[in-house]
Amino acid sequence: MSPRVEIDLDAGPDAADDAVAVMHRAFAEYARTGLPSGAMTETAESLRGEIAGGVRVGLLRVDGRAAASVKHHPAGDGTLYFGRLGVVPEERGRGHAAALVRALRAHAHASGLGGLSCLVREDEEGNIAVYQGLGMTVAGRGERRSRTGALIRVVEMRDDEAVAD
Repeated sequence: MSPRVEIDLDAGPDAADDAVAVMHRAFAEYARTGLPSGAMTETAESLRGEIAGGVRVGLLRVDGRAAASVKHHPAGDGTLYFGRLGVVPEERGRGHAAALVRALRAHAHASGLGGLSCLVREDEEGNIAVYQGLGMTVAGRGERRSRTGALIRVVEMRDDEAVAD
């Protein structure tokens, strides 16, 4: 029997514990690079605070277990910005990230927004390629200060149609 996959793009404050657990597992590998992810500083309490301020949390569950998460909110440029998209290691390669991106894009369009935008570490060529395969384009490059204090080189990615606007 195929696993049951469910996506809730507005999981709410009750899902903060699950979302943070996914983030910590998904982003732990960055500690090995010398530039740990700011995701590791997030707590369920801090995430609930972000939710109270307008950030939404999406969860993808496989047979009821949280397997992937993402944070998102409307950006000032008319796109739906997403970040912290992470998949727990044992669920990678099964299309969960793509499913979340597609669900986010449908939500953006249904909300009258011009597509998606996100930031990706410049050295994460695999993640950049995944997003490009899902219709996003590198729209810019720069640096961003992580919650850990590290300065990280990033690329800004946007949906193709959002780049043209």
